[in-house]
Amino acid sequence: MFETVTTHGEKIKDHDERIGVLETAREIDGKRITKLEEQFIIFENTIHTTATETRNVMREQTEKQTEKLYVLLEKAMGIQSTRTTQNHEFKMLKWNTIATIGMKVSGALLGLLSSGGLLYYYVTEFWLK
Repeated sequence: MFETVTTHGEKIKDHDERIGVLETAREIDGKRITKLEEQFIIFENTIHTTATETRNVMREQTEKQTEKLYVLLEKAMGIQSTRTTQNHEFKMLKWNTIATIGMKVSGALLGLLSSGGLLYYYVTEFWLK
C-alpha cells in the first residue's frame, strides 16, 4: 500500500508540474494573443487612415479634373459664340458692301438719266446717225 501511495504522490507531483507548465504556457499564449490584438488594432487603424487619405486624394483629383473640364467647356462655348458673332458680322459686312455698291451704281445711273446725259448720248449715237 505504501507503494501505491508513493506512486499516487509522484503522479500528483507530476500533474502539478504539468499544470504549472500549462499555466505558464497559457500566460505566454495570453500575452501573445494580447500583443497580436494590439497589433491588429494598429494595423486596422492604419488601413482606415490610408483608405481615408486615398479617398480624399481621389476626391481632390476628381474635383480638379472637373474644374479643368468646365474651363475647357467654357472656352469652347466662348469660341463657338465668337465664331457665330464673327460669321454674323461678316455677312452684315458683305451685304453692306453690296448695298453700298448698288447705291453708288444706281445713284450714278439716276444722275445720268436725270441730267439728260444718257438721253443725249442715246439720241446722238443711235437716232442721229
